[in-house]
Amino acid sequence: MDEKASFDVESVPAFPLLTLWWDEDAGRTELNGVPVEVTPGQDVRQAAIGAVARQVGERALDAVRVRVLSATGEAWDMVVTASGGVYDTTAEESEPARPAAAQRRRWLLIGACALGGLALGGVGAAVAVSVAGDDATEQWVVPGADQQIPIALPEPFSPRAAWSVPVAEDSDVAVLDTGHVLSADPDGTLTARVPETGQPAWRGTGAPEDLTTAVYTDWAGTPSLVAHAGTELRVWDLRTPADGSTVPAASVRLEHSWRVEVRGARPLVDKGHWTVGLPAPGARLHDVVIPAGSRALTATAEGHVITASAATLHTVTVEGTVTAERPLAPPAGTTGAPDASWMLDAETALLGWDTDAGDTVMALVNLADATTLATAEVPHAPDQRQQPLVDPAGRAAAFDTLALTWGEKPVLRPLERFETATVDGTTAYGLADRTDPASLDLASLDSAPQPWSTYTDEDPAPDLVDDGAAYVVADTFESTVLYRSEPDSTPADPQEK
Repeated sequence: MDEKASFDVESVPAFPLLTLWWDEDAGRTELNGVPVEVTPGQDVRQAAIGAVARQVGERALDAVRVRVLSATGEAWDMVVTASGGVYDTTAEESEPARPAAAQRRRWLLIGACALGGLALGGVGAAVAVSVAGDDATEQWVVPGADQQIPIALPEPFSPRAAWSVPVAEDSDVAVLDTGHVLSADPDGTLTARVPETGQPAWRGTGAPEDLTTAVYTDWAGTPSLVAHAGTELRVWDLRTPADGSTVPAASVRLEHSWRVEVRGARPLVDKGHWTVGLPAPGARLHDVVIPAGSRALTATAEGHVITASAATLHTVTVEGTVTAERPLAPPAGTTGAPDASWMLDAETALLGWDTDAGDTVMALVNLADATTLATAEVPHAPDQRQQPLVDPAGRAAAFDTLALTWGEKPVLRPLERFETATVDGTTAYGLADRTDPASLDLASLDSAPQPWSTYTDEDPAPDLVDDGAAYVVADTFESTVLYRSEPDSTPADPQEK
């Protein structure tokens, strides 16, 4: 059967959402901040769609949603399948506002690829890694391969490193939605690496202390990395400069009382007094007035703000106009707008209401259709200032006192005496009883921590587990090192040293 006739774009989940930056005049495009190489026999449109299709295949998906951002400020949406099929999903109501040139650019990208078809045999390697500094002109040699990892890992991970690199003292490690691994170099440079080889793909100045706050996002039409660091938001342009140089961090100053939400389609800063700040060009904030009595939840890809009051979700434009209101059924026993909120992905929010009894009622809410996925009353709610550890692809997250999943069977479960280090799929890795490395199935209310054998009583859990690999930051005699471990068919004996 023809794919066009049988494929249902509505079945494609909202996440992952890739960003394709498109400059028609320059004949240049980037996927999630990484320049796309045009190989012989291709034009830039085919290379762009081929790069997306490769990402679909690498993620073992059938299709993925893509947000296209043009160099002239327009934006539109599409779905790309693993075979290179392209479907326009831009909201029709936005069409009349688009200038004719934007319509032409849109169909130059989407129409040509959708109608012409793609032979992906020669397009699979379309994404080129732009390497900073001297690495760009040298053949990359995988560093620190086969080094002994100084802490024990759970099965099936190898005790020998696939690669290892020096990092800053007390550095941690995180993964971006692009799949790149983020760490801080010894000199404080923020580096995104190709996970399979450790090769630098992008570098920025001023690494934050907590890399788990760093999120790949859209800042006023620019693919960016944003991190909340104390009284500032640090913003890096993820488009690698042509000369491969290190990207400087821009700083957005924050007041102590302001609340920051970096997840969702775009960052949002709640300044209080029913005013929120949205990303604006030049690392600035554009203020938007929201309905009094409501709580700002997220900024959408269209630049709108979603807020929640006692029983309503409001959609507010950048001009402060409420364009839509949808009923929201609040959990039983709650009153008023939510007292706390966290975005988990572009459409899913965790909301909390304080009760007179001192507990907190938590609710998982899908903002796209204003439905409540799960509720639970918890004795110890997360601190609003804490950012959750999230695996959006696995639809799971963990705080210090709460874990949750929002897949087919949503779960909200208190965490008692389990300190989470990382979440992969619906599995958390951390410390049981705050001391013993263990894994925990978050998709079940009844699961118990599963410990593994360690070298010493001080061994921690891995700092990151993602896409079939574990990452550890550990001190050695001379330096601090980031190790990547891959599955090993021969499990290590923890007693061997």
